[in-house]
Formats: sequence, structure tokens, C-alpha cells
Amino acid sequence: MRRTLSAAALAALVVLAPEGGAAQAPDVAGARDHPLVGRYQGARIARFQERAFEEVRLIDKPLVAQDGPRRNERNSRAVEGRQLRITYEGPAGRSALEMFRNHEQALAARGFEQVFACAGNACGPGFAVIGAIEGIAGATGLPQVIEGQRYGLFRLPRDSGTVWVALYANERPAAGNRPLVPFAFIEVVEERPMQGGQIQFVDATAMGQAIGATGKVALYGILFDFDRADIRPESRPTLEEIAKFLRANPGISLIVAGHTDSQGAFDYNVELSRRRAAAVVAALTREHGVAPARLTPFGAGPAAPVASNDTEEGRARNRRVELVKR
Repeated sequence: MRRTLSAAALAALVVLAPEGGAAQAPDVAGARDHPLVGRYQGARIARFQERAFEEVRLIDKPLVAQDGPRRNERNSRAVEGRQLRITYEGPAGRSALEMFRNHEQALAARGFEQVFACAGNACGPGFAVIGAIEGIAGATGLPQVIEGQRYGLFRLPRDSGTVWVALYANERPAAGNRPLVPFAFIEVVEERPMQGGQIQFVDATAMGQAIGATGKVALYGILFDFDRADIRPESRPTLEEIAKFLRANPGISLIVAGHTDSQGAFDYNVELSRRRAAAVVAALTREHGVAPARLTPFGAGPAAPVASNDTEEGRARNRRVELVKR
């Protein structure tokens, strides 16, 4: 029996990959293949994200019910380095299994070894594996058949750092109730040390000077988990300085504006930036005693870049929180 997602699960997943016409539609802007992975002939890139340095948990064991769609220390290993996330839509008339096997074959030919593999329910309960990879609110594909899903983790040791490839394949419905379309999600992590000395710490005095001169200040010391609105612990010093600035200036109220780069869908980035701004407001009011009436969260998404989104350096500058005098 082929089981499909329930109506509730369908509502919980957000489809970011474009519907239908996979073979004819072009790749999303700025997307490219990874040279060690390549693409299935006739496939297109429906979603592309790149980070110069990120910590990623790569699934290397079956998920269990108690984990839900989450990557943790029981089911995954943490690696750090350059990260690419690519979702390919396969051509009509091909299967997810064919896409998976071709990628598997190509990786083996390039010297990759398979660390873990699973299929169907052996990957974990239901669609937990793709939920853990993408996050329920950020699923790029809409997997329909549990028995058809396949996942593998591969690694290629190199002197410059191990290259990891996580590969998930399944099928999703095309537009207009046409037959299911195969897709492959690929996450590549090239282990490497991060580029240090990049933190720009803005204290309360500098915040006041910038707001006094231009009406706003850009902050890069508030960091979030990848593709989420969870504030990282290392953001605390910047949050403390914001609270210090507000205590020293009781007559000032602020718009807390979240900004993203242009990777991914526009509406999704706007909503992500809004949730991140709201998380900053919540942290300042809950943990630092700032009156809620003095803070207004706002999500600008990628609409106000300060640098080109064509390079990782530019995208890093665009990912920021701004305090704007209200």
C-alpha cells in the first residue's frame, strides 16, 4: 500500500520549489552545480543556498519517533565548513530511484564512500527524514510516497578537508494533478576552518552615534540558526548593548528590522526576517527588561541590500539586524 501525506501534514509543509514544467523551466537565479556532485540529465535547480561557513548536522542514523523531524546528536553528526543546499527537480517520466542511483553511482566514481543509507520506513517514521533535513516550515519539495523515499550520506576525505554529501530523493505532485515528479535534495559540506576576525561589535555608544547621524544602525552581532529564527547564545553581548543604549535614551523607540540575503523565495525570506526581528524584540523585553511599546519588529527580507547578493561576502553583509529610530 502506497501511503501519502495527510491533509494536516500537507498544510504544515511549505512548498518552495516551483510547480510543474520542471524540464522547461530554468534554474533559479544564481544557482550552480557542485563540481563533485553534478546533476541528473534534464534536471533543473529549483532551490539553491550557499553559506561560506556553517555548522551542519548530517543524518547518519535512522530517525526515531521521539526525535520527530529534528536532527540531533542521536541521529546525526556535526560538521563545519562551506555549505551548499541544492534541490533538483527531475524530468518528467523519470523516477526518484533513478535519480538517486545515478547520483550514487557518480559519487562512487569520484571516490566517495557511503557512510549511511536508508529507504522508505527504514529512514524513520513517515517523512521525518526530509522534515529533519528541511524543517517543517522550510520544505522545498513535497514528498508523497513514504516507500519511495531514499537517503544516503557520503564522504570524500581530502587533504584540504573532507567533503560530505547528503542525498535525499523522492517524488512530489506536479501542477494540475499530473503524475508525480522526482526531486533530489543535496546538501554538500566542505570541511574547512572559518575565516576569523570578521566580528564587528557595535557597543551602546556606537549605536547612539550611528542612530544620531543616520537614524539607524546595522548590527552583525545578532546571529541565528540556519534558516530559523532561533537566536544563538553568542548574540547576548550585542543584545545587552542594545538594552544599555535604550536605558540611556528613554525617549527613543526603535524599529527592529530583520534583513536577509536574496537566496531562496522572496516571500519566505520576508517571513523569516520578520520572525527573526520578533525574536530579537522578545529577547530584549523578556531578558533585558525593555518595554515592549518601545520596540516594533519588521521584516524587510532581501528588499534593502547594502551589498551585491552575487557573492558570499555581499550576502553576509545583507544578513543583518537594523535598529531604526521610530
